[in-house]
Amino acid sequence: MNFKNYIKDRISYIVAFFANTLLIILVMYLTLIINQKKFPKENVLYSFLISLILFLFFMAYDYFKNRPFYNYLNKAANSSNNLDNILSMTEARTYEQLMYNKILNETYKSYSDKLSKYEENQKQYIYFINQWVHQMKTPVSVINLLLQDKNKENYKEILESISEENEKITHGLEMMLCNARLSQFNLDFKVEKVDILSIIRKVINDNKKSLIRNSIYPKIICEEEITVETDNKWIYFVTNQILVNAIKYSKDISSEDKHITFEIKDEGARTILSIEDQGIGIPKEDRARVFNAFFTGINGRKTSESTGMGMYLSKRICDELGHGLTLESEEGKGTKFFIIFYKGKNIFNLSIM
Repeated sequence: MNFKNYIKDRISYIVAFFANTLLIILVMYLTLIINQKKFPKENVLYSFLISLILFLFFMAYDYFKNRPFYNYLNKAANSSNNLDNILSMTEARTYEQLMYNKILNETYKSYSDKLSKYEENQKQYIYFINQWVHQMKTPVSVINLLLQDKNKENYKEILESISEENEKITHGLEMMLCNARLSQFNLDFKVEKVDILSIIRKVINDNKKSLIRNSIYPKIICEEEITVETDNKWIYFVTNQILVNAIKYSKDISSEDKHITFEIKDEGARTILSIEDQGIGIPKEDRARVFNAFFTGINGRKTSESTGMGMYLSKRICDELGHGLTLESEEGKGTKFFIIFYKGKNIFNLSIM
């Protein structure tokens, strides 16, 4: 900003100053006339001259005091999106400049945080896509091999194997869709009173083939019908994911009586749904990272079916809905997950009871 533009921006100040000077002289002139005293015209010009000189000195002082800031604005305006030039503000000399500098840096910090979060989400999404595609290639390849089997006597076994591989593909697709929808969670949920027992029965029914195939028997412990405030679709995904994992890590256990136990407890301020398996359990060093994105752990690396996203997505969903999700596990004895529904604490009221 040059001195000419500086003056243009302060036309209102200049007009106000000279109007004020005229009013003062006019008041003095009228006072002298009332008192029948002479007021030489030279005094009027002299007063204007002194006021003008003082005003010009003030304007020059104010301009040069703010000149570094104006130079910074010129540099920033012609920086062609160069953030280094925009953020390289000289030392603030006025409170207004100090506030401007603070707002600029806070805005940039907020922008950087959001950009970093977006980039991290994009990296996770791309990595998840790659993992998912790799995971889906296995069942597709297995199905192709099964279809090439010309032995008609094995049709029943072939169809059962295809059905099993198809379940893996279906589960993978559901996880992919869930991950895509989570980015706009606030547009895709409906909190209502849900009978948690009906959710459990639906999850068991949808996985009954897998349960039967692996000789695992579900058990439900619930004294009465209990409703919770949640989203029916999202909580189904979480419960289903826990059950799928329980089957995956229990199917190779050599036991004639393998159970997955669902238990619902109403503790007054909260309702707890626990899902316990008798599987291989989670090693102590892995338990703290089960809910991290892409973490497969020692157990997950033993199978190509693990993407490390199932429990991460489940935790994110519970956090969005205002529910708790924790676990207890002992290696070699099994794992127990807890979904905690706080009464009065959901996506509309996230205050802890």
